[in-house]
Amino acid sequence: MKRVWGSFFVFIFILGVWGSPAIAADPSTEIEQLKEEVKRLLKRIEELEKRQVESEIKTKEAEKKVAEVEKKAEKAEKKTLKDRIELSGEARFRIVSETGKTDAGFYGGGQPAGNIKLLDETSFPVRIRLNAHAEVVPDIVDFYARLTMNKRWGAFDTSPTDPFGKPNSFEASIGHDITPRFEQAYATFKVSTLNTTWYIGRLPGLDGPPSRAERSLFPRLFIDSEIDGTLFKWDAPQTALDNIELPWTKKRLWGESRKSEKAPALKPYEAKVKDKTGIIVGYLKYDERKISAPADADVYLAQGQLKVGKDTALILSGLYMDEWHIPNTPMTLNNIASSVPDIKTDYYLTGLYADTQLLGFQLYGAGYYSHFKIPQHTYRPGGGAAQTYKGEGSPGRIWYMGFNTGDLITFNQQLCVEFAKGSDAWINPFNYRGFRRKGTVLQPANNYFYNPAGTSTVVGFYPFNAEVWDIYYDYYLYEKVRLRLGLIDFKYSKHKAEDGAFPIFGSSRYQHYWWPYFEVNISF
Repeated sequence: MKRVWGSFFVFIFILGVWGSPAIAADPSTEIEQLKEEVKRLLKRIEELEKRQVESEIKTKEAEKKVAEVEKKAEKAEKKTLKDRIELSGEARFRIVSETGKTDAGFYGGGQPAGNIKLLDETSFPVRIRLNAHAEVVPDIVDFYARLTMNKRWGAFDTSPTDPFGKPNSFEASIGHDITPRFEQAYATFKVSTLNTTWYIGRLPGLDGPPSRAERSLFPRLFIDSEIDGTLFKWDAPQTALDNIELPWTKKRLWGESRKSEKAPALKPYEAKVKDKTGIIVGYLKYDERKISAPADADVYLAQGQLKVGKDTALILSGLYMDEWHIPNTPMTLNNIASSVPDIKTDYYLTGLYADTQLLGFQLYGAGYYSHFKIPQHTYRPGGGAAQTYKGEGSPGRIWYMGFNTGDLITFNQQLCVEFAKGSDAWINPFNYRGFRRKGTVLQPANNYFYNPAGTSTVVGFYPFNAEVWDIYYDYYLYEKVRLRLGLIDFKYSKHKAEDGAFPIFGSSRYQHYWWPYFEVNISF
């Protein structure tokens, strides 16, 4: 169509020129000139049409490329969203062989009358954990969660009455109840300009150093239970102190790990290296039985960490808790209420945790001091006449030390040795059994202070008055498949007598309690 219109205009131009006087004067010369002009114009029109067609083709190709870029951008955006959500988990399978022994008279007052030995020795505890992390707003808001289920095969118990009448308490806070628990469900809000992170929700209080599991904030002896509340964490700007290399951290006993691969056993060390000097302050709510009559506990805590070089950390922790609740199992003897109350008291705790490297070993230790008061109360020993306990303060102490070899033995092997010793009145405030991960009291004895007759009187006052060895050897069959051979050994000390031959604190049923175990741990 464009060619037709172009020819039409050329034809009109020729007619106009043909009728002019110049053409009439010399028609042949002018006609040739006009023919040449027409050819030139037609050629020009053809070139313009060709350029226009090429331009249209390029426009279509550009539109196609834009569409492809938009499609790729959409895919990239979806991929980025997918990358901002992490799902992982862990399955742990154990074979445990338990042995417990108690000498006659260990509880005091001639109790027990004879020696006791644990009969049911073998069990197969299983722990399943599912972890989630969502980067809600990159570099600003994150969400974390961990769901845990424990199960000891061959046993099932939903009874909520006696928290001590459940074996396997070293595996779960509710024994072998298979109810899944949200151990963590919290959000973090980062203010990068202030080096500050705000935590809110069910906070990461489990599995602290020395294991230094992912997202842990507190040493194990300070907090090792589910805790709910809010925290503010501030990281100090880097200083020359962060780059100091202490003399004992320079050398490695058996050389370097493999250069081409990352040793799985180095994760605790890497977690420590990432830590920074800073402080944590927070407010928590806590009640072991999740009831608030007459009042639940308000917890105010603070923690300061000082990093000296990349390998050494000092962590000073402290807290105050009002209305700390030590629950007691309701007890009735001979149809008469024993009147042993739930204890509610103020609780104070402070202590220091240290972690460093020595010839390549990770070496760590802690010492903590606590104080609470068991208030004056009345009770009915054996369900008989009422008596009064005068009330007194109870200072508690615990110290703890350990080491692990990291990747020093071989690339995929590790040996860990830990030892803890607690006093008569050491009870961790977030778990009235004391030392949750290993279980202070797996099988409680009758409390003869409240019932000298020796019949069932299990109350909730069980401190960590024990020496504990925890020794294990890890072999990483693959990066995410770990085999562990271990031994946990408890040796409980005899309580000091109070108000006669019977201590107000309860005791473990077994004076010496230990279990070797074999474990398969699969991460996914």
